[in-house]
Amino acid sequence: MKNALIKKLIIGVLLFFLAQNGFSQSIDRFVNKIIKVDSLNVPIDSQQYYFPKELIEPELSNSNKNFDSTTIINSAFRVDLPAEWYSKHLFAMKEPLLFNRKTQKQIYRFTWLRTFNKPMTFRIQKWKNRYILYWKVLDGTGGYAPGKLEIEKLEILTEKEWSTFINLIEKANFWNMKLGREIAGTDGSEWIMEGVNSNNYRVVTVWSPNKGNFYDACDYLISLTDLNISEKKKY
Repeated sequence: MKNALIKKLIIGVLLFFLAQNGFSQSIDRFVNKIIKVDSLNVPIDSQQYYFPKELIEPELSNSNKNFDSTTIINSAFRVDLPAEWYSKHLFAMKEPLLFNRKTQKQIYRFTWLRTFNKPMTFRIQKWKNRYILYWKVLDGTGGYAPGKLEIEKLEILTEKEWSTFINLIEKANFWNMKLGREIAGTDGSEWIMEGVNSNNYRVVTVWSPNKGNFYDACDYLISLTDLNISEKKKY
């Protein structure tokens, strides 16, 4: 009896720990009807974050106070943290928020911020039996000013193309990838992937990923567009 009680207590503590560390990803945690948006769910306020801040900016430890790629310095007196940095590019693209409302769609969005190259985003979605890929490109740079919208296109996809992407995202184990960001270099690129469906929302970000399952899933979305990006520029 005593051992059974201890076992239940341990399981309870573990479940609490997992929930506090972001493995509980129910969209109900993040739905926010107070955020002001237009009819396409694009924020009215340019200062609105595109992500639940606790998922993208884990607290920095006291032992690490140096600036790195988790911050971008716009001037001697201002520092942008990741949620602000990423969000200003998505706002410049007039992209919709993905976390603030429940949806019956399945949506994934890959935001690609290369320090010295044009910011891009690729949003793939399934609604009933319809599959669409949207992509946008700004004329600025991912590590500095976003610039203005330069390209905005969409492509109707086949079920096979959707299934190929889903297989890649499952191989990457997206829904169980670590939340937040790891310490990285000062230059390179941010590969930010969001996913949302009727039950869950998740965002992960990888700095300059090596080729592998996560890279392949993102790269596949690029390959479905008419953008001509050399392998050298895929950093």
